[in-house]
Amino acid sequence: MTNTSAPSDSPDIDSCVRIGSIVSSNSHLDYVAEVYKERDCDRPPELHEREFGQPVFIKKTVDGTEHAIIGVIYDTQLVDPDQGRTGPRLAQDDQAQFTPGYIEERTTLVGIALLGTAVVTDERAITDPSHQMPRWTMEVDDTVYHCPDQFTETFHRIDGQIQLAYMDRLVDIAGDLGAEVVVTLIDRLRGMLPEDDSNQRVLDVVEQNVQWQAREQRGVV
Repeated sequence: MTNTSAPSDSPDIDSCVRIGSIVSSNSHLDYVAEVYKERDCDRPPELHEREFGQPVFIKKTVDGTEHAIIGVIYDTQLVDPDQGRTGPRLAQDDQAQFTPGYIEERTTLVGIALLGTAVVTDERAITDPSHQMPRWTMEVDDTVYHCPDQFTETFHRIDGQIQLAYMDRLVDIAGDLGAEVVVTLIDRLRGMLPEDDSNQRVLDVVEQNVQWQAREQRGVV
């Protein structure tokens, strides 16, 4: 795989907005994070920075090499213990239910599906993107960061071509929202590329396939 470095004007990975912290997981690739409030950090995320389909990352150092574990927000749930709820449900019917008993106040939780990994460079950008399943487990309290457009494009550009090799895994994790989150990611990537970029056609084909599969699964052809 060709090393793909971020552009020189790429943001510093250490200056990215902190969205929240990991509180639980439904599987090796499916995590839940609690969104930061004003008291949790100097600069809590704005609504558009933690919206549906927003790419995110978690930093992990493995064997002396720092990595960015890339994911995407695929669901959001509100928790209000005063209403007597036992906990939010981010999982689909065939997945484990997330019920954090220690949350005692109103809060917002986001479901995060892991997509792949990249290596963090000395210049604090990312390189060597991989869409293979991340081998490492996230930990409770790991910080989740907003992934800027430059990093999102770098992660998706492998050997010079835009790819979404994680797509089938993402659809499985997100369930009924799988097609929607893939299309949202495609729309983001479209906006990052010139209109005459050949990868625009690739994105069109992927979107058509995803929408066709979604209609077929719902019995609408």
